[in-house]
Amino acid sequence: MKILLIEDELDLALSINNLLSSKGWECSIARSVERAFELLEKEIFDICILDLILGRDLGKKILPVLKHMGIPTIVLTVIDDPKEKVECLRAGADDYLTKPFYPEELIARIEAVLRRRLGLRDNVIKYYDLEVDFSSLEVKAGNHKLFLPKKQAMILIKLLENAEKVIPYQILLRYAWDSNEEISLESLRTHVYNLRKILKSYGYTILSYPGVGYMIKKQED
Repeated sequence: MKILLIEDELDLALSINNLLSSKGWECSIARSVERAFELLEKEIFDICILDLILGRDLGKKILPVLKHMGIPTIVLTVIDDPKEKVECLRAGADDYLTKPFYPEELIARIEAVLRRRLGLRDNVIKYYDLEVDFSSLEVKAGNHKLFLPKKQAMILIKLLENAEKVIPYQILLRYAWDSNEEISLESLRTHVYNLRKILKSYGYTILSYPGVGYMIKKQED
């Protein structure tokens, strides 16, 4: 899972990053609205954690953009004001948590928001008997646990989210690769090739659409 953290207090941002990393989640930090926009152009995120006060800037102005992009958002702020909470929720926020906060509560709220927005059961996305746990990136096919490299598990998440639909190369690259990594279509093809070999044994195939992208599908009996 990839999380965009928009927080200008460096110590707090690093603390939250460590918390999220301990769960196996990837976190990209933006300490300004401008940096957040830069990251949103380069990567795809499952959820955003947003501080309302970013120096002299207001984080709230990015809420409509996140809503338009379909990225669920949790506001994390020192502002404990019911009116502000209502405004944020109406502007597109999915949840509102005030500082200071209990770390496990933030984790629980992230999981709850994802379940509501993505229709997940216990943080698991499933297609027939093939499933991926969003939290741990654990992959199973029936009763078999598949030990996939991180990038292959993340590619599989995007394929399962849109099962039997063609996913463009760029979507997969922006999701499975960080903005500071060298992005290569050839590398994506290699990961998909290896993933296809593994899934074939369990009755699934990844179809290639040259010049466009990939689609996962259950093999016909």
